[in-house]
Amino acid sequence: MKRGFTITYSIHPTPLRPGESVQTYHVRHEQERVIHTKELRQHIASYTIISEGLFEMVVDTLKRELAEQLLMGNGVHLDGIGRFSLQLGTKKVTDEHGRRHPKIYTDPKALTADELTIDGISFVPDKEMTDRLDGDSRRFALDKFAYRHNITRAELLTTLATLCRDRGSFTRSDFQRIFNVSRYKADQILTDLVSEPYPKYYRQKRGKAWLYRKTGT
Repeated sequence: MKRGFTITYSIHPTPLRPGESVQTYHVRHEQERVIHTKELRQHIASYTIISEGLFEMVVDTLKRELAEQLLMGNGVHLDGIGRFSLQLGTKKVTDEHGRRHPKIYTDPKALTADELTIDGISFVPDKEMTDRLDGDSRRFALDKFAYRHNITRAELLTTLATLCRDRGSFTRSDFQRIFNVSRYKADQILTDLVSEPYPKYYRQKRGKAWLYRKTGT
């Protein structure tokens, strides 16, 4: 008997592009939680002959070998899983609003090796893997705790003023949790907030995160 799976999703408005007036919507998978290596290792060891030590050794070897093969210029294909390849990009610059974005090049000669970075790794799953995901033993369920779409200006300013009065500052993660919005929506609202002609808030870098504070404090 096949095991049944429930895939939870939420519905979100798609950001309008310049010239568009009709609002469209898209779906997003809502993860239950993230399974880390330790838990996965223990889970596999509980129902297979693969010990936790062997699992850890294989994963460590795979991490090292995958990185080396990609840096050597090779792609890596794991049968039944998918293909890994190196993803290149160009160095990013920071604008006056603190936003990071790729540089724009109008001369191909300016795209020298010094301008390049490794953006990450791209992964294309094998059909065997997608067939496993697209089997008959799963169903979809709408998340009853979906993200909010609209926040009034009054609610935004009142809530943030109270937050800054009590704590002095807040982060994007704080904003997401308090207003129950997606990361994209939080970044969009906060960027607009600090970019107003007479902004009531400003942000400053603290480690890898931005701290948002009320102006005049």
